[in-house]
Order: sequence, then C-alpha cells, then structure tokens
Amino acid sequence: MSQISKGLLRSLIIRCSDVGLDCGHVIFGDSECRIIQNAIIHMHEYHAIIPEEMTTCMKMKIRENIHSYRDSMRAQILDESSDVPDKILPVI
Repeated sequence: MSQISKGLLRSLIIRCSDVGLDCGHVIFGDSECRIIQNAIIHMHEYHAIIPEEMTTCMKMKIRENIHSYRDSMRAQILDESSDVPDKILPVI
C-alpha cells in the first residue's frame, strides 16, 4: 500500500451535507482541530456563515459528524452492496 493510501485511510472527513447544508463538499484533515478549522473556513467562503456568528450548536454539529475516512468508505461500500462477504470486511 502506498504512503498516500495509508495516510488517507488514517485521515478524518466531514461532509458539508452532514451538518445540514445543501452542499456536496467533503473536507479532509489529519486531526479534529484541523477539520473544524477547515469546515469553518468552507462555511464562511461558500455559505456566507460568519465564523464569529456560529453558534455552539453549529460547532457541536461539526464535531459530531467527523468520521474516519476508512469508516466512511466502509459504510458506503456496505450501503451499496449488502452482500459483501464478512471475511473481507476487516480489509475494507
């Protein structure tokens, strides 16, 4: 497995749509703090949400919807194909 693949599998993601916005943007990061920063920047630049005006509830919604890239891809594969054999699940 390449260095990039290993790094990607360890990364974290959040989808803009997961926090209630009608947007397909996906934000990657290597830490929860970085994801939150990047999500706030994205919301400001693309959705005109001013960071200083973000409520605690909005910030909590971001934090609650951060997932590991590996878990997210695994869930997507399982959703698309319910007949994935159990023996390959640890690989995904």
